Amino acid sequence: MSRKYYTIQIIPENPYGVKKYRISSKQFILFNIGLVIVAIILILFIVHIVKINKTLANYEKMRVHNAQLVKQNANYEELFSRLDSLWIMENRIQNIFETFLENDSNKINSILERNRFAHVPSQKNSIDFEGIHNWLTTDEKIRMERIPNVIPAVGIISKKFSYENKHLGIDISARKGNPVFASGSGKVTFAGNSGDLGNTVVINHQNGYKSSYSHLKTIRTRKGANVTKGDVIGYIGDTGNTSGPHLHYSVTKNNVPQDPETIFTY
Repeated sequence: MSRKYYTIQIIPENPYGVKKYRISSKQFILFNIGLVIVAIILILFIVHIVKINKTLANYEKMRVHNAQLVKQNANYEELFSRLDSLWIMENRIQNIFETFLENDSNKINSILERNRFAHVPSQKNSIDFEGIHNWLTTDEKIRMERIPNVIPAVGIISKKFSYENKHLGIDISARKGNPVFASGSGKVTFAGNSGDLGNTVVINHQNGYKSSYSHLKTIRTRKGANVTKGDVIGYIGDTGNTSGPHLHYSVTKNNVPQDPETIFTY
């Protein structure tokens, strides 16, 4: 059986130099198969390039979206931080006034009236409050915060300071479990049981003043902790040698007992 051949001619514009190529039918078939394979590879390559371009486009969108999410998350964190600060402030105010979540205005007014500071001390200690009506420097603010001049619990002063009776502090009668506040900023030098005084916290205000809080139900701080004026450090109790729930509060200046009522300004 004779083999079939195909002749391919390449004819340039110039009639001279015509080129002829003679290929067999098998070679022609292989050539066509090769063209098909090349076409398939080219199509697959184009499809792959299109997919890569789509991926890159999606990546750019995802990058922009991720940056927006990061920014939005930072905004949320700032808002939550502000909400936490507001919650802490609200909690302190509610603790100080013993109103908590009470909605009855008559009851709130009754609480406030019952807890007015009904004392008239015989004399006031001379405390320098320079700049209190003006802007205070950072050092002045720190100095002011360390003065133990805030009454540490909401209640009634049931027993006063007396050298004669050897009662070198005051007793504040209040409901058991009510919060006890640091009267000034400082460092806790003692937090534990102190015999007849029961659970006690002592704060060194690092300006000559030291304040002591006794008969606590529970202690909410620890030795070595730094506390800020108004922080809750414990709760009214009746631990130690006592006839009922109250806070025994004492202050010394340069280790000399002071009448706390002569220091209170709030």
